[in-house]
Parts: sequence; C-alpha cells; structure tokens
Amino acid sequence: MSFMNWSRHFVTGIELVDAQHRGLVDLINQVAPLLSGDEGMAGNEARSLLDRLSEYAVTHFRDEEAIMREGNIDEDDFAHHIRSHQGFVEEVALMQGQLDDVGMYNGRDLLRFLASWLTFHILIEDQLMARQLRLVAAGHGAVEAATLAREEKEDSAQAVLTDALVELFAVVSRRNRVLRSTNEQLQATQEKLAELNASLERQVEQRGGELQATNEELLREQAELQRAMEAVERTQGRLLQSEKMAAVGQLAAGVAHEINNPIGFVSSNLASLKRYVERLLGVIDAAAPAVAALAAAHPARLAAEQALQEAELDFLREDIPDLIGESADGLARVRKIVADLKDFSHVEEAEWQEADLNRGLESTLNVVWNELKYKAQVVRDLGELPAVRCIPAQLNQVFMNLLVNAGQAIETSGTITLRSGHEGRHVWVEVEDTGGGMPPEVQKRIFEHFFTTKPVGTGTGLGLAISWEIVQRHNGSIAVDSQLGQGTRFRIRLPIAGPDQVEEASP
Repeated sequence: MSFMNWSRHFVTGIELVDAQHRGLVDLINQVAPLLSGDEGMAGNEARSLLDRLSEYAVTHFRDEEAIMREGNIDEDDFAHHIRSHQGFVEEVALMQGQLDDVGMYNGRDLLRFLASWLTFHILIEDQLMARQLRLVAAGHGAVEAATLAREEKEDSAQAVLTDALVELFAVVSRRNRVLRSTNEQLQATQEKLAELNASLERQVEQRGGELQATNEELLREQAELQRAMEAVERTQGRLLQSEKMAAVGQLAAGVAHEINNPIGFVSSNLASLKRYVERLLGVIDAAAPAVAALAAAHPARLAAEQALQEAELDFLREDIPDLIGESADGLARVRKIVADLKDFSHVEEAEWQEADLNRGLESTLNVVWNELKYKAQVVRDLGELPAVRCIPAQLNQVFMNLLVNAGQAIETSGTITLRSGHEGRHVWVEVEDTGGGMPPEVQKRIFEHFFTTKPVGTGTGLGLAISWEIVQRHNGSIAVDSQLGQGTRFRIRLPIAGPDQVEEASP
C-alpha cells in the first residue's frame, strides 16, 4: 500500500515539474516501509536516502527556479519560492548532521516532513507558480499575474453555493411565470364578467377555485424557496468553517516546521555541552594528583585549592547533569507539542483510513491546551480502543470544538474529563465539564446552524452544527447530557468499521 498517492490536484501542467514531483512521491512510497518503524534509521541506507534527497533538491529546485526566471515570475513570489526551497535543503542538512553526530535519525519525522512539505509546496506554492506562468504567457505583467493568480480559487463548497443560488433563481422565475399567467387569466375573466352578467355567480365560483389552486401552488413554491435559502445558509456555514480550519491547519504546519529547526540545533548543542563538561571535569580530575603532589604551602597548590573551593566543584558535578537532563526533558516536551501540531494539520489525513481516536484526542488536547490550562484540570479515563475507519482530521475538528466549548463553559476553575471505550462494533468518546450547564431549551438547539448563546462577535454558532454533520457522515451519533449548575457531557458513538457508504467530503 502506498504511503502517499498522486492526486490530480498536484498537477501543475508543467511537464518537467510534474515529472520531478512524481519522482519524489515514488521515492517517498519506496522508502516509507523503512522510515515508518519505531527504531531510528542508521548506516549506509540512511545516508544513501539523504544523499538522494539532496540530489533531488539540487536538480528540481534548479530546474524550477530556471522556469520561474525565464517565465518572468513576480520578484517577491520568486524570492518566497526560493526561501521555501532553502528550507527543504536546510532540513535535509540538519538530518545529515544528526546522522553524522548521533549515527541515526528519526525515520517517522523525515516521512512526515517529506509528505507535508511536498503536499503544501505543490498545492500552494507550485500551483501559484503555474497559474502565474500561464497568466504571464497570456500577456499579463508579472505583478498583475501575481495578483490574478492569488484570486483564482478552486472550492467545491463555492460550487455548491453557486448551484444553490441557481436553484433559487429558478424557483423565483417559475413563481413569476405563474403569477404573470394568473394575472392574464384574471384580466380575461374581468372582461368576460362585463359581457356575461347572467353567469356571474358561476364564473366567480370557477375563478375562486382557480385562485385557490394558484395559492396552493404559491405556498408550495414558497416552501421550495425557504428550503433553497436554508441550503444557501448551510453552504455558507460550511464554507466559513472549511476556510477557517484550512487556515488553522496551514498555520499549525508552518509553526511546527519553524519550531523544529531550533529544536534540532538546541538538542545537538545540549549533547555537545554534556560532552564538553565531561571533558572539563576529566581534565580537573587528571590535574588533581599533580596539585596534591605539591607542597602544602606551594603558591600553585594554594591557588588551585582556593579556585576549586570557590567554584564549588562537588556541587557542580551533581547539578550540571541535572540541569542538562531537565533541559533535554523540556526539549522532549516541545518536540511532543510540535508532533501534535503536525498530526493535527496533516493534509494526507483528510481521507478515510484506520486511526487511533485516543491519539487524535490527545493531539487535539495539546493543540488547544493554551485555552484550557489556566482554569481547567484535565482527567483522562481512556480505554484501549481498536483502530477505527474514519477521517481523522474531521474527528479532530469535532474533538477541538468540544474541548474549546468545555473550557469556555468553565468560568474560573473546574475539571474536564475525557473518557473512551468500545462496545461491540462501536467505540465511544466522552468530553465532560464541570461548567455552568445548559437549560433544556438550549440543549434542543445547540446543533442548529448559527445558533449560539455567546455574546455577539465571540461565536459563529457553527462548531457544534459542523460537529454533528461530521459524526453523521461517519454513521455515528452525538448526544448531550447537561444540568444547570452541574456541567455538560457530550458522548460520540462511532462504528469501528466506518460507514457503509464512504463519501469523502469535507465539512
């Protein structure tokens, strides 16, 4: 099975660039089984892979930059593209340095980096480059082409919105035709009434029946119009939430990538510092017999003993390893946060696959922890879960909405409890808070689009509505149990095997 599939969305239309992109995708799939193990990679196999990546970067970036230069790409975009290339080169160089210093590197980190970088680089930067090249070739200036290329946007939600608007226009046009026909019939009837006074009652009765039928038709069309308007509102909500989550995912991926670089060299520096301190202490230990051999009143011995006493050497021997160990632990925590950011923002996870919901819940909790840590204690009661067929990125969005809502329900301090388990062919996840709770009339409406109890400007009323749709798409259920003054508990129940008819659609 391939780790990463080639997508039609990757195609830029530039034959050389697309061929080289396919080559990197093939390389990723070829080495994925080697990189996905729990143990780090080492030896000639690891060095050969990094050398192949370096060779790819030199060839691909040289060709791509030559194409942009010949195509008269906007200078700012050209410089941004080069910086992206340089970031890839620096990341590979860091891993080569890690291989030289430690003798191995983390294959999973490299695999995530390659897939994430390639996906974002092709979908965002290279697609923007290709659009600019086409616009410049069509006669636009470099700056104008850059502006127009950013305005182009392929969005399925926007297409749905357009279809809904077309349907709305059709309903209104159909109603206008009926009204115009009715008016013509009324005018003809009035002329006929003037000529046929004797049959007035019969004609009035007949026209009354026609008007009643027309009114019924108008009521039906009004209902169609209402449904179309509701569809437009739902589509607008999905579009807003989709763009918001895309921006959050892109920002999270960018932040995670930028933090990884300083983590790498700080970790390397700590390892070097530990070796240097051990060397210095070794030098001191080696010099101690020579100092002790001097006469007790010898100036050199007295100076050395005084320096050792002032430096508190015994304390330093105990404290320095502790300081270095604590610093290494802090870096490990930062690495975990960065890994969770990457997991949360992975584009390749926006497809149906087997996933660990406990891991997704933990990753999402780390992403939103800054919203919770000052007023909520998190208690975990997570059971062992089987892998669930789902779209992890979408379920992470549900977890994020529930966790943020739980934190906002707690005014000063409280507890958020996370539970999970499985029953037969289903798994379940619960998020419970000790906040203020909700009255019954609010509970009935919390899954409606645009319904919110938050002040104006602080909530869109989309979070729980989108969460409900995502759970429904997974053929699951979401239930709420809340009491005023006692808190709220949300329970999500999902089939382990996934829905019967899998439809890969974003919320």
